[in-house]
Amino acid sequence: MCAENDFRSDGGPVRSFVAVAPPNDVLDRMASFVARLRSLAPYKWVGRAQLHLTLRFLGEAPASRVERIADALEGSGAGAFDIRLNRAGGFPNLTRPRVLWLGADLGAKELAALAERVEHIAVETGFPPEPKRFSPHLTLARLRNAETPAGALSRALADAPSFSWRCERLFLVQSRLTSTGPIYTTLREYPMR
Repeated sequence: MCAENDFRSDGGPVRSFVAVAPPNDVLDRMASFVARLRSLAPYKWVGRAQLHLTLRFLGEAPASRVERIADALEGSGAGAFDIRLNRAGGFPNLTRPRVLWLGADLGAKELAALAERVEHIAVETGFPPEPKRFSPHLTLARLRNAETPAGALSRALADAPSFSWRCERLFLVQSRLTSTGPIYTTLREYPMR
């Protein structure tokens, strides 16, 4: 995640989400893994700076509402825990995936509990309830067109390495959409003890 930024400067709507992210050494390993996959299928691959696990997408909201959730997340009381991403998957499935992801086994319960806590805070601060059930995953790529991925990609995903780290920080992130992809800026960072 990029350095913290003051999101209240212009008072306009802010597109944001709450997430956890791997530390730099794990991001480097993930970026190397994604680089090996790029040539295997016509996906739009997620860049290193955008690799994260979304706990709650907040969408576009007035800066004042985003400031309220930013302040409320200070008291979330989240504790640090270990995460391991060690299985690849696809939405809706790996036979014809539109989205490729890495899923958590270690830390999945803690991620779900943290997402539930963030959801409660979001609703309390004026965001509408999230209609989708939380699924702990880190998105690697989205399909650009209707082509089916090559068999080499399926084999590479089956041999995906494991990525582990101690989750010690929660992030409130602004997402600015551009023609070259989203730009993420950390609005607030919350240590987890």
